[in-house]
Amino acid sequence: MRDPSDQLQCSFCGKSQRQVRKLIAGPGVYICDECIELCNEIIDEEFSGP
Repeated sequence: MRDPSDQLQCSFCGKSQRQVRKLIAGPGVYICDECIELCNEIIDEEFSGP
């Protein structure tokens, strides 16, 4: 039988827990370190302005 943790995946990009360094759980959702990094870049760009 498969370990249920093998089936966890990022709710944003769909990568599995084994494909990323960190998977953070929220209420019914997960986000990986790669998506968090992308979100941080988007926020930084918005606040840096033209």
